[in-house]
Amino acid sequence: TGGCMQQIVAAAEKHRAAVDIRVAIAGLVEALVRSGSDDCPILVAHHATPIIIALAKTSDVDMQMRALKILRSLAVVGINKFTMQKTYAAIHELVPLLARQDPSQQALVSEILAHMASTDNAFYGENAKALGEARALKPLMVLAKSRDSVVHRNATWALAAMSACEKNHVPMRACIDTLLMVIERGTPVAQRYAVMAVSNMAATDRTRDILKEKGAEGILRKCAHNNAGDRMLSDLIHKTALHNLKRNGTQVFNIPAP
Repeated sequence: TGGCMQQIVAAAEKHRAAVDIRVAIAGLVEALVRSGSDDCPILVAHHATPIIIALAKTSDVDMQMRALKILRSLAVVGINKFTMQKTYAAIHELVPLLARQDPSQQALVSEILAHMASTDNAFYGENAKALGEARALKPLMVLAKSRDSVVHRNATWALAAMSACEKNHVPMRACIDTLLMVIERGTPVAQRYAVMAVSNMAATDRTRDILKEKGAEGILRKCAHNNAGDRMLSDLIHKTALHNLKRNGTQVFNIPAP
């Protein structure tokens, strides 16, 4: 299968300007990803990530969506998160697509980035760090304020994933107001992600001071009071976020999918 995949990629590289070839390649890759085989998505990510990203950058909106959905399917597989970034810098390739105006695409791109940055060993922060290096912060801050609930949730999720890497904490001070706004007025799932991000950022001394200056403790307590029935959110606030605001505590390294 690996050899066939290499031949397919070679043909696609040679003829990808042809519309019918793009459609055929997209169909074939979709079939492989949906085959039910554990190996196929790994092989597709290993060999075909650049072609799929190229399809996501074509002028054909339908093809853009097909390619982004394929990338989302690949990005949920643990090993693919590393292969796609380390070999092909997929995060850096995808961050500019956050600027697209279609909420459906904004939701997909931010979800892919969140999946990729939420790695199984996020403690080491490779992909979370890459998200910061690729300058995802500003576009994600904008999307976290979106009126589209899925875009709003996914962008906040990606910010939470970024916060798992301490090297992102200094630049992420710029998004503190955005995160606190989400905690105050966001959807319940987005609130959880914003609380995770604030919890992580509170592990850095100066960032913790800024959070305190901006009234994070009061905002968190009010959020917990208003969502008393949400056990997960309540635990995140009382056992992690408020604790970390008082002193360096435990970070939320592995950011779960919604």
